[in-house]
Amino acid sequence: MLQILRNKAQSIVIQAIVVIIALVFIFWGVGPNLMNSRDSALVVNDIEVSFQEFQSAYDRAYNNMEQQFGGNIPQSLLENLGIKDQVINQLIQEALLRQGAAGMGIHVSREEVRDTIESMEQFQENGAFSMERYNALLTANRYTPQKFEELIQTDILAQKVRLSISNFATTATEYEINDLYRMEKSTVAINYVGIDPQHYRDTVTIDEEKVKDWYTTVQDNYTTEPQVKLSYLDFSYSNVGKKITIDEAAVQQYYQENKAQYTQKEQRSIRHILFKVDENSSAEVHRRQRQKAEEILAMARGGSNFEELAREYSEGPSSSQGGALGSVTKGQMIKPFEEAAFGLEKGAISDVVKTSFGYHIILVEDISPASTKPLSEVRDSVRMVLQTKEAKPLAFQMANAAYEGIISTGSLQAYLDAHPGAEVKTTDFFSKSNPPATAEFDQKFLDAAFTLKEGELSSLIETSNGYAILFAEDVMPPKVPQFSEVKEQVIADYTTYQAGELASETAQALLAKAKTTKSLENSARKAGLTVQSSEYLSKNPQQETTLPADLIQSAFKLSANKRYPDDILPTNAKFYVYEFVDRKIPQAPLDTQQEERYEKAIIQRKQQQILSAWLENKRRHAEIFRHKRL
Repeated sequence: MLQILRNKAQSIVIQAIVVIIALVFIFWGVGPNLMNSRDSALVVNDIEVSFQEFQSAYDRAYNNMEQQFGGNIPQSLLENLGIKDQVINQLIQEALLRQGAAGMGIHVSREEVRDTIESMEQFQENGAFSMERYNALLTANRYTPQKFEELIQTDILAQKVRLSISNFATTATEYEINDLYRMEKSTVAINYVGIDPQHYRDTVTIDEEKVKDWYTTVQDNYTTEPQVKLSYLDFSYSNVGKKITIDEAAVQQYYQENKAQYTQKEQRSIRHILFKVDENSSAEVHRRQRQKAEEILAMARGGSNFEELAREYSEGPSSSQGGALGSVTKGQMIKPFEEAAFGLEKGAISDVVKTSFGYHIILVEDISPASTKPLSEVRDSVRMVLQTKEAKPLAFQMANAAYEGIISTGSLQAYLDAHPGAEVKTTDFFSKSNPPATAEFDQKFLDAAFTLKEGELSSLIETSNGYAILFAEDVMPPKVPQFSEVKEQVIADYTTYQAGELASETAQALLAKAKTTKSLENSARKAGLTVQSSEYLSKNPQQETTLPADLIQSAFKLSANKRYPDDILPTNAKFYVYEFVDRKIPQAPLDTQQEERYEKAIIQRKQQQILSAWLENKRRHAEIFRHKRL
């Protein structure tokens, strides 16, 4: 329907209809938004989930994920994370929980709903519930009080069911606590060989006919991205803001009220030397490492070059940079380290400082004191902030008026002819992964651009930077290129592939030989490869090691009875062959705080397992309808 309205916008009746729809789009969204459908998005047994409920849940999940990633999320990442299916599964689970409540005799009273709503901070003013604020916020979010209260009742009901089911697991045995502690705190040592495919690249023979044959098996990987060529009207806040005059008094007032934004914290350029220990280290290890630190401290204070001492003796990852940590500010380092570093004068060396990482010697090379940029340096940026603030409502008004004008005149070109002062921007062909380097091309802009067909006008697009109206001048669909067009890239990829195959074959042969001879060292030596020995590895993700996390996790599956893995471990960089050497199991008794932490973790895991099993059983016997548009 929308496509017909856009392409056949010459009719006076249709023009009037589209003007109304354009205004609605501003508030209800476009694209994947499926609200206002009379059909249900999901039906779980006899519970219906509307498209509006689905869209609200999807928006919440999207916003949460957007906050986690610190900005707009690429559509490809959303697809990889499966956000839509996650939301659907969540809604199905909630429906099953609500249905389970009836069988358990669980209900929610009106008083519980009222108390919950009145306790929500969003609806409070000066610490008390405000009916005026409540109604205003519901209206702004398109909820009636009745609908919102139904949602709260449903949420409370689901929570009660979860709690009721989870109450079947409330204890953890002493054996379970100690077993989890030993499993989490044990460490393992391995011998390993990392076989790098890069070492085999020079041995790959390039036969063009074989490369062509290989290309036919992988040519879909070289399919070009779709491209679009646009004309668009830009109503970004920065563009509209340029037309707004900000007087000097407003600039000065903003600067004075927000001076903290223009203040640079004190920075210190620091080097350190580290002698590592961890929470599993014995008292003897602590004594030995501290003694080393005291000896090196004496050398540093005696005139030895600190940078050279760090390169030679430091056990931290910064040793190769002479212990340099760069410029740091308060709040970036762990407390004991920070207190020592910010208590020193320029050029001073600290005493030995103990942290959870080990024993440190700290040198403060330089100090940049805190400073505030004067108004003369930031006047332009302040003015831009104020322009953008005032531009936001104006940008919407201008964009909406332009969109109505385009629809009423019948086309973008007709609108431009009637408004010679309107500024239209154009692009060459571009792909979604390589858009023009301008601020308005954010993810929402691109998502809208790549839904358009040739000759199609977009709706009014709200981006993170303002508003835009897009017109697709031309669209170039994806295609599989001829071998000659991508020959150099294909040869490079073929070389990488074959080098990887050779490295994999070498690793497989080495693992088989090591299992037969029961010696990785001897097998590697005969193959001209070097075996390395790891330190004792822990499951602690903060442990400083160059070994990949997958290798460390696999190492914990080995033992004296199973010294070798079933297969080699391929990573992005190397193929690993490895063997079990030793395992250390902590013997120290748990203190009360540790016991409580492990007990809580075990109970939570049991509760989640029971709840998951209950939901899975309910889902297996449920009748679930999923609308084809989902």
